[in-house]
Amino acid sequence: MAALPDNEHAASLADDRLAQVLDSIADGYCMVGPDWRILIVNRAAEAFFGRSRETLNGLNLWDAFPAIGGTAFEKNFRRAAAGETTRFEIESTVHPGRHVEVNAAPLSGGGIAIAFHEITERIRYERALRESEQRFRLIADSAPVPMWVTSLDRKRWFVNRAYVEFLGVSYEEAVEFDWRSIIHPEDLPRIFKEQVEKEASLQPFHLEARYRRGDGSWCWLRSYSQPRWGPDGEHIGFIGVAFDITIAKEAELELQRLVALRTAELEALYNRTPTILHSAGPDQRLISVSDRWLEFMGYEDRSEVLGRELSEFMTPESIAKLSAEAWPQLLASGAYDDVEYQVLTKSGEVADVLASVRTWHDDQGRFVRTMAALIDVTATKRTEEALRQAQKVEAMGQLTGGVAHDFNNLLSPIIGGLDLLQRRGVGDERDRRTIASALQAAERAKTLVQRLLAFARRQPLQPTAVDPAKLIGGMAELIASTVGPRIRVVVEAADDLPTCLADPNQVEMALLNLSVNARDAMPDGGVLSILAHDAMASEGEGDLAPGRYIRLTVADTGVGMDEATLARAIEPFFSTKGIGRGTGLGLSMVHGLAAQLNGALRLRSAPGEGTEVQLWLPCAETPAQRSGDHGPTEAVEAQGVALLVDDEELVRMSTAEMLADMGFQVVEHASADAAVAYLMNGGPADLIVTDHLMPGMTGVELAHAARQLRPGTPTLIVSGYAEASGLDADIPRLTKPFRHADLAAAIGGILR
Repeated sequence: MAALPDNEHAASLADDRLAQVLDSIADGYCMVGPDWRILIVNRAAEAFFGRSRETLNGLNLWDAFPAIGGTAFEKNFRRAAAGETTRFEIESTVHPGRHVEVNAAPLSGGGIAIAFHEITERIRYERALRESEQRFRLIADSAPVPMWVTSLDRKRWFVNRAYVEFLGVSYEEAVEFDWRSIIHPEDLPRIFKEQVEKEASLQPFHLEARYRRGDGSWCWLRSYSQPRWGPDGEHIGFIGVAFDITIAKEAELELQRLVALRTAELEALYNRTPTILHSAGPDQRLISVSDRWLEFMGYEDRSEVLGRELSEFMTPESIAKLSAEAWPQLLASGAYDDVEYQVLTKSGEVADVLASVRTWHDDQGRFVRTMAALIDVTATKRTEEALRQAQKVEAMGQLTGGVAHDFNNLLSPIIGGLDLLQRRGVGDERDRRTIASALQAAERAKTLVQRLLAFARRQPLQPTAVDPAKLIGGMAELIASTVGPRIRVVVEAADDLPTCLADPNQVEMALLNLSVNARDAMPDGGVLSILAHDAMASEGEGDLAPGRYIRLTVADTGVGMDEATLARAIEPFFSTKGIGRGTGLGLSMVHGLAAQLNGALRLRSAPGEGTEVQLWLPCAETPAQRSGDHGPTEAVEAQGVALLVDDEELVRMSTAEMLADMGFQVVEHASADAAVAYLMNGGPADLIVTDHLMPGMTGVELAHAARQLRPGTPTLIVSGYAEASGLDADIPRLTKPFRHADLAAAIGGILR
């Protein structure tokens, strides 16, 4: 074989290398000359065409592939030969289903280069994608609810038929539609804010709002959205679906309205209930209070109390009780009932309450608040305290009355004996001074006993119709001299006041005692006011029956009394004046006098504000008696037999001496039964003087028996005290202890 010239050899080598390079690439390649003859075919092209390169090389392109002629492919090749690079897809006729992308590019020396890139998988993927999209559209369009797909810029590139029908526009218009334009104005700010926040989380989310349909009606939609992801995991948009929840939402809103209405009703009921209610959190701070709570505690607005701790409204003792006992019990059992507390009102007053408390838990079982109901028992407590005080005073009164009665029996012979010694002028001047001093001391003891009896309500009274203006007017000078020049005495009383039913001597003593108390309460001087007014007592005033009264008032500008002192002021023997400066019987005597006259004693006092004592006396139905109607009667000389009856021997002996001194022949008996027997046996008796309370028959019973046995025989009862139910008003009486003149005056009166 002859050797090729060097240039031909080099060209041959270049062609071989080009063929090797082309055979090494996966894409098919062939080269066509200017005369449309095939010059080069690589291995991949052989496989695609199903023919060897030896068969194809040198053939005219149209002869090699007659199916190309007259088609779009021929046009593309000719455009490439004309200098325009073209690209198109073709399916292999040898291998149906195989697709390649053809690139035809012109060569500089004429002809074209044809490259084949297999795209079979891409064609299959795109075909599957189109089929999937068609299925998705078919499914989405068949769904009865709006659906959509958005890109990252929130623009919709797909909406289903229900979406289009909801808007009432064309598909093209629906894709471009601004959904925010159909959201209810009240919901738009909220929805826009929620959408921005929830989209940023890249998590599934839902929204609820009112939307306007294409027909103009409004409905509630609940939309569900979730992010879309690309093949490489990148976020490419959202897919969403919406459900019409109008019926459910309207039912929910109606339920909320009803709940709100019921809540408002319950709140109104809670606020307006007459029960004292409050609720507090686990921190014991007030959450709510009823109107009655505000009224009871003295507050006008809830803003003054809500948020404050319960301890701010309780006394220190009650705070300690709550912390140590009630609160632990409440946490352990969830309730407690009728626990007694003391609360502090806005004005600082202390009130007593009974508290019943329950705990309240939420749906998760967490303790969220306490509910408390309070019962005001202040009045009950005070009534109970007043009852205890009254029982205490009554018990002391019974004891004091008994002691005073016995003491009167002891004083009677002492005063009577001393009085006889004084009247007879026995002894020298020194003896007479001693007798006078002893008699003066005995008289002071008598006054003390009278006070005790007045406190015990066992002082024999002789109530009459009294002019209150004249009574206090007549005492003005005496009171002024008693209290001293540093105290200004003011006496006021209207001239037309009705009369009151009282024992004038006892009332005068009471006013004098009260004035002395007022003087002692004003050591640096002040004003003492003694006033008389007409007053009415109505139903519900426990210490007074309804009706008309005279109110005598003794008021001072002194130091006053605190609550503790005021509470004990009427107790017998209670005094703040110190040892030796008072008996402690002044107020208790006045209190007993008022009660015995069916009146009342009322006290008002405060530290630094002075004291006011009110003596309420019932009005009388008759005018005041003229002065002199009850003046003392002079003793008269008497003769005859005096029947003397007394179970106390010393008293009987003293009284017998007085009667004998008056001229009577005295017959003594130690009991009423013995006296009755004496009368029944015909014993003489021109006068009967008898004690009242004795073993067996009383003095009143003796007087009644004497009326039967000896009609017209005058009878005088002498007694240390006399129960109102035990004495007849028409039986004359004399109070022990008494002096000779007192007994003579009483006997002279009944004998005349």
